[in-house]
Amino acid sequence: MNVRVGALSGLGGGSSKRRRNGYSGAAPRVTVKSRVVKSKSNRNRNNVRGECSLHMPTVSLGGMGRLCTRVFSMALMSALVLAVSVALLAGYRWLTTVNYFALQQVSVTGCSRLSEEHIREVAGLTPGVNVLSLSMDRMRADLAQEPWIDAVTVKRVLPGTILVDVKEKSPSYLVQYQGTLYYADEGGRIIDKVEPGQFVSLPQIEVEAGMEKHLALLADLRRAVAEHQVPFDFGQIAWLRLSWGRGLEIRLMDPGILLCLGSKQWNRNLSRMNLVWTDLRRRGELGSVGQITAEGDKVWVEKRGNSGDAPQG
Repeated sequence: MNVRVGALSGLGGGSSKRRRNGYSGAAPRVTVKSRVVKSKSNRNRNNVRGECSLHMPTVSLGGMGRLCTRVFSMALMSALVLAVSVALLAGYRWLTTVNYFALQQVSVTGCSRLSEEHIREVAGLTPGVNVLSLSMDRMRADLAQEPWIDAVTVKRVLPGTILVDVKEKSPSYLVQYQGTLYYADEGGRIIDKVEPGQFVSLPQIEVEAGMEKHLALLADLRRAVAEHQVPFDFGQIAWLRLSWGRGLEIRLMDPGILLCLGSKQWNRNLSRMNLVWTDLRRRGELGSVGQITAEGDKVWVEKRGNSGDAPQG
């Protein structure tokens, strides 16, 4: 808006006068630019209108096409997997019934006490059974339950052969347990009861109550005999006993001596007994000895009685 400064009607008696303000010439013009000021209420009103506006989603025909293609591909893949699974199942059922894979030969190795017929029976190896229908894990688990089997391997050789390799436990002692005589391994662990038709002459062991924690001494003794660390053979042993009072007792049939080795520091006791044994044999007095006891730091030697028998353990 332009405002011209000059004479105003109704002022100064109608006459125009120049202002004496030092300016000469025409009066200056003052220009005022108009500006529209929006109030806060207007801005808030506009914001509310913007927030309440609805935007319709844009649907792309190309995106719908890709979605349909993906769904169709997934459905096709699922149908293909299902068809392959059904085909494999049908093929497996056919293979487990075809006569080409019928059992024709069973090879059993490593058996000395157990018979091959018993192995076949336990493993379920009947003539004509399809070898593909047999579970190797099940056969191994069933055979491992046999008390005389220490380890077993089972292999399938197509078209119709089963290989069974057995490692049997080796009995080292006879042990009396709950009124029944059993075979035991070198560590004194029970294997199976003694059958009349398969009796093997072995040293008999006796373990007093509470001495089971010292069963490892039996394996130590067997190892010492095998390495010739003792002056006798395993076949000379009549019986052994693990007792609280004397430790490991060893009854020798020849020369009829009872050896008592303390369970504490057993290897040291065994070494000292060997020294005394060697000295008695060198002096020719071993035949008159009935008992040798090695325990702690001492070794005792007891002679036979007047009857020539060794002291009873």
